[in-house]
Amino acid sequence: MGLNKSNTETNVVYLLQGKVVMLANKSETTIEKNGKFYEPYKSISGRITNFEVVKGYNDGDRDVKITFSEDGEDLVLVFGLDSSYFKSFAKMFPNLDINSSLELFPTFKIEEGKNKTGLVIKQGDGWIKRAFTVDNMGECPVAIPVEVNGKVVYDYSSQNDFLLKNIETILKKEKLPF
Repeated sequence: MGLNKSNTETNVVYLLQGKVVMLANKSETTIEKNGKFYEPYKSISGRITNFEVVKGYNDGDRDVKITFSEDGEDLVLVFGLDSSYFKSFAKMFPNLDINSSLELFPTFKIEEGKNKTGLVIKQGDGWIKRAFTVDNMGECPVAIPVEVNGKVVYDYSSQNDFLLKNIETILKKEKLPF
């Protein structure tokens, strides 16, 4: 019994207010959130070498972990399965060449007092378009309006399940880990 250090060179990064962030010590360039300091970056790039869904921080939550590999370095991007980041990523995923490098940029804006987050992805010289859009959802289920405490919120569970299964199908076809 004892403590063991990991021998991997893997670094974990997160998405926060339109930035890719990594835990860091306090400095002039760090962002503070909930008592922790993060070094911000504009994007993350590399080839996707692993995709998995894991138990999230809160009970019942699930997180997505995507490993990006480039020049012998692995970065693991983590975000919530119920987040706008996941929906953006998953709706573009069918249009990616998953055997090639890509660059992922988180987005953030405040619209009518609400935070709006998402992702855009560049691969080669072009920006990846969404395979599922508001105007053309195809087989992807739409969000279902539900009233909670007198307010209308949207249930994305069927949509998220469909998008996740779609990613799994593509990765199995390409023989990548899931």
